[in-house]
Amino acid sequence: MIVRRPVFAFGLALLAASASLEAQTASRGTRSGQPSRPAPSARGPVAALGARGTNPSGPFVTMSLVRTIAPTGRDSILALSRSLLGVRYRWAGSNENGVDCSGLVRYVFGALGVDLPHNAAQLSMRGASVPADTAQMQPGDLIVFSPKQSNRISHVGIYMGNGTMLHASSHNKRVVEVPLATYRGLRLRDVRRVVAVAPAASGDIDG
Repeated sequence: MIVRRPVFAFGLALLAASASLEAQTASRGTRSGQPSRPAPSARGPVAALGARGTNPSGPFVTMSLVRTIAPTGRDSILALSRSLLGVRYRWAGSNENGVDCSGLVRYVFGALGVDLPHNAAQLSMRGASVPADTAQMQPGDLIVFSPKQSNRISHVGIYMGNGTMLHASSHNKRVVEVPLATYRGLRLRDVRRVVAVAPAASGDIDG
């Protein structure tokens, strides 16, 4: 009667033999004073990605940094935002001749030296998340939205304080300021704080 050895047992035997051969080779190299041959390094796209590293400004990197601005910076955000009221909505626009939602944000904050992406989804990853509660929100916070039946971030506005939001509305075809409580077109997904006001210097306090 012929007994057949299972295939997996044969494979295990080959692995054991290979490991033993490698150990013997390393031992001979040590005894002869010759260093063991180093393992081959990675090649191809994987090695290229490892050498290049991550892109800190790429679209898939979460930028959690909150920029500090001067105490007057928040007033500047509000003033510049309201100066755009009535400017026409223009897809991909980012200046006084026309803006879309993220172009409005980029234009306003760019004037203060805060470089933000012209993309609502990327804006939803910038700064720090804060509760969507007007008691805790601050003027200049970004409010991001998605369609009601989707998780895709598609819109962004600037919180102006007192429960209102300024945004470039494709429906109204212009920049408008509206009560946040009455804005029903999209689902509020998050509030992002991208700037924080620096505390006043002690020398500025009388006493």
